[in-house]
Amino acid sequence: MPEFPKLKTGVVAQHPSTREVRSSSQALRFLDSSEQRYRDSATPRRRWVIELDLLTATEAAALRDFFVTMRGSAGRFDFEDPWTGQLIPDCRFGQDEFVLTVRAESDSRTVVTVWEP
Repeated sequence: MPEFPKLKTGVVAQHPSTREVRSSSQALRFLDSSEQRYRDSATPRRRWVIELDLLTATEAAALRDFFVTMRGSAGRFDFEDPWTGQLIPDCRFGQDEFVLTVRAESDSRTVVTVWEP
């Protein structure tokens, strides 16, 4: 499975990236106005918001090409958790649009969201 590209420094994220753990639930409302709530998945899912700044043209192109190859949120890939170093299989992007801001030759910026399966 393809792996999320690393920067030239060997990391996948920069500060101030964030990590969240979310549990999904559903609520059913019945005709008598009562509700029933239940967990939608057995385990919580992690989400990483990866903020990347001061990217070189090579790093920006590698990230853009990887995003295009994955077809945004449709593709699956392995992602290294920046906090633990653990390789998380079968992750996906949380958006279908790759936004890259180029301020100078070696000063590009992007933010991507990665979801655990």
